[in-house]
Amino acid sequence: MLKRPAALLTAAVMMSTPICASALDTKQAEGYARGIVTFEKNKNGIPEGDSLLSGRIAEDAGYDSSDWLAIGAVRSGLETDTGEYFTAWKKRIEDEYSDDAAIDRLNATDWHRAVLTGICLGIDPTDVSEIDLLGRGTYLRGEGRPLDAQGVNGEIWALIAMDSCDWKLPEDAFPDREEIIYSIIDTRNSDGGFSLTAGDGRSDLDITAMALQALAPYRCCEETENSVNKAVELLAERYGDADNCETAAQIICALCCLDIDPDSDERFKGLTDELISYANDDGGFAHQKGGESSELASSQALIALCSIQRLRSGERPVYDMNEGSPEKPVKTTLKEMTSAKNRNTSPPALKSTPDGSANGKNTQLAVSAAIIALFAAGVIGGVIMRKRKEKEK
Repeated sequence: MLKRPAALLTAAVMMSTPICASALDTKQAEGYARGIVTFEKNKNGIPEGDSLLSGRIAEDAGYDSSDWLAIGAVRSGLETDTGEYFTAWKKRIEDEYSDDAAIDRLNATDWHRAVLTGICLGIDPTDVSEIDLLGRGTYLRGEGRPLDAQGVNGEIWALIAMDSCDWKLPEDAFPDREEIIYSIIDTRNSDGGFSLTAGDGRSDLDITAMALQALAPYRCCEETENSVNKAVELLAERYGDADNCETAAQIICALCCLDIDPDSDERFKGLTDELISYANDDGGFAHQKGGESSELASSQALIALCSIQRLRSGERPVYDMNEGSPEKPVKTTLKEMTSAKNRNTSPPALKSTPDGSANGKNTQLAVSAAIIALFAAGVIGGVIMRKRKEKEK
């Protein structure tokens, strides 16, 4: 049950702006997002003034729904205090991802989710206690542990992880971006959609939406443009078949990655209404309409709401953690585009670790500043001492 002040505040934010051109305007989206935070805090016994990413939620750091909740909360700007979650998450990574058997024991998508979570927590995911989450989740798996062993899902999220900070891959990386993209589009069904298992022929709305999220940066490439357009057409025809919160959320995320506002595009009329139809009075979202609020459904809804807000405010998509304004796609080739995205050896958005200590270049700047300060103090001190001696003479 919602605490009354929090419930009233959430309801007020949701209702504050009338529905006009948008079925879900930005203030309402923020209201539903804050409602999810309230629900999660109440469900997990977290005091209202404490970080969402603390207590029982922090205890589950490193697992599916908690990590997605952390990603949504951080990327939407609803939470900045990640220290407790970071400590628990880092220990989980050290305990479960460090040994040689981890690649076989964990799904490929576990590694990809860990990459996204790590960046949100302010840590370089290519070196978490000497564990390279990005490499081991993508191009360091070896021939016996292919990404598609998990289905096309493994390739989709590998590409999203690689592009989260436009990571520079080793020259001998296998598979690289181009190989993954060709592998994804080669699994496309005749109706334009994608299935979890290649050759299945039965297009799945969730997988199709996720594939679009991965292919979005390459939507204007000669080799991928048709595949992207056909997949969007399939979603436009079948989004009304979405029968759970998570599917509606994934479709919204896909559209936002493609710079398509579902409330401004007639093809997707009613999609955001469908998403919020899963919202409950406690602020959470249910998997099925009328069901109890769940953390997984709520976390996916939060990411979808965050995607809408980021699109409308001119920010990069939720999983694109590069700095600066989003880059408008231009007609090009896949080779040129993948080459352009192969550029960063560390997260551009990484400023400091969650415990407040500086990282990378910031550390060097801090040390340089300290040396300069000490030098200046020494010079000033010397001048003062010299003047005193002159007076004594």
